[in-house]
Amino acid sequence: MILTDSKLQLEETRMWQDYHESKDINIRNQIIEKYSHLVKIIAIKMRGVYQQYGDVEDIVNEGIIALMDAIEKYDISKNTKFETYASIRIRGAIIDYVRKQDWIPRKVKSDYKIVKDAEDTLADKLGRTPEDHEVAEYLKMDMEQYNKIVSHAHSNSMLSFEELIGEANLSLYQVKDGYEPPEHEIESKELYKVLVESVKELNEKEKLIISLYYKEELKMKEIAEILEISNSRVSQIHTSALKKLERSLRNYLHGD
Repeated sequence: MILTDSKLQLEETRMWQDYHESKDINIRNQIIEKYSHLVKIIAIKMRGVYQQYGDVEDIVNEGIIALMDAIEKYDISKNTKFETYASIRIRGAIIDYVRKQDWIPRKVKSDYKIVKDAEDTLADKLGRTPEDHEVAEYLKMDMEQYNKIVSHAHSNSMLSFEELIGEANLSLYQVKDGYEPPEHEIESKELYKVLVESVKELNEKEKLIISLYYKEELKMKEIAEILEISNSRVSQIHTSALKKLERSLRNYLHGD
């Protein structure tokens, strides 16, 4: 038997009403089972944010806790889809988890500025983009230390950007042909337009990496292989793109 959208919606409404009235653990478990896929999807998509501080299993555990909390606090009378509400809570839980780790953003920024300044100096001297090992040699650091600085800066940039667009209920995964935010979400609709236009203003390599990472959902290593550049270089370009997008959104939101 094939259920129509209206019948499915009616069943969904009854399920939530039954749970909020009875707090039946069996109904709660049905809801968890029905929406647990959201946790895995979000955990995989946000891997760049937490890869330095935990594996997918750690993040899924945090996400399941957030999902259970969302079930308890969800208000069906507000006419918001549970998927939307739960996704925001799950993303927020992942960001909180990362923030609680041994994380020193100020030092990360200062270390990365040293790397970027060295890269700019070498680019002027060589007349081309320097290789990773050339920057490391110039700074008299080994490749492990260099890669760690670049990787941490990349994670910090992704985390900062995720926090910003999470507040606005946006995602770069939505930036694709045919997507339009719901009409009633006027602020999200305007921010989405700003995000789309900001992506268009990136340089070609930045746009390509944003597309491969968010639209094609490739890993950094896979992107590096396709573009025939190092993982660190992909991270640097991605970091640069996210900083530009974040700046555009903050300018729109706060008039900075």
